[in-house]
Amino acid sequence: MPCESDVEGGVDVSGCRSSAVRRIALFSDVHGNTVALDAVLDDIASQGIGELYCLGDLVGYGPDPAGVIDRVRERGIPTIRGNYDDGIGHYRGECGCYYVTDQAKSDGAASYAFTDAALGDADHEWLAALPDTLRFDQDGVRVLLAHGSPRKINEYLLPDREDKQLARLADEADADVVCVGHIHIPYHRILAAADGRTVHYVSSGSVGKPKDGDPRAAWVELVIGTKTEVATLTGADEALALAGTTDTWAGTVVHRVAYDVEAASAAVVSAGLPETLAEALRRA
Repeated sequence: MPCESDVEGGVDVSGCRSSAVRRIALFSDVHGNTVALDAVLDDIASQGIGELYCLGDLVGYGPDPAGVIDRVRERGIPTIRGNYDDGIGHYRGECGCYYVTDQAKSDGAASYAFTDAALGDADHEWLAALPDTLRFDQDGVRVLLAHGSPRKINEYLLPDREDKQLARLADEADADVVCVGHIHIPYHRILAAADGRTVHYVSSGSVGKPKDGDPRAAWVELVIGTKTEVATLTGADEALALAGTTDTWAGTVVHRVAYDVEAASAAVVSAGLPETLAEALRRA
């Protein structure tokens, strides 16, 4: 695992970087779904990737928030605080979520109450202490990991966000590669900033509550290295590009992992959570 040292604006985990090609597993939005998380962790291990980062929202909506925390904490996976983690960890009484329908608001209230009661003081404190961001540098490429956006924990950076807005956010955050969660939809966008830099935005999708119509768990592999290394490991020339103003390349692979969705859905209902939350796992 990467070394960690406190820096302003988050945690710098660059202390263990090397100049070799770097393969990184990014995952987020587990939301109390240990069935999906176990499948993803097994899949990451099978790919031979030992560097993992969790981009937040371990808890909420799912039946086993404590189990998710235990798995991530026991493995020493560097983790960012998501908006749901923030709300629960700081006993805010709400998760900073955006609900459109009355049903979603009702489900959200039930989820928050369940999650808050299911976790002990130590878990609340652990969530509250998680950093807002993580940063590292790879051969001059500045990588920033956040939950919602570089500036706000619950901001949605949807796939159709304007290039100029994303470029400005990256510039303000001093980042060439910005990796986020929160929207539950995986993507990789490559754009040109006004200063000539090549900026990458990577969304990790969701392990435990996908929202892209595919119920399989999602995680994203970020590869940083030479063009040949990145092309070989990602297998797609169109999904890679130079990063920043360096001669280092970045590319991604979106991994989808089948897991026992019915078992996870049944666990939601058995825990006393709304049936609509169980159905959300099935329909994604």
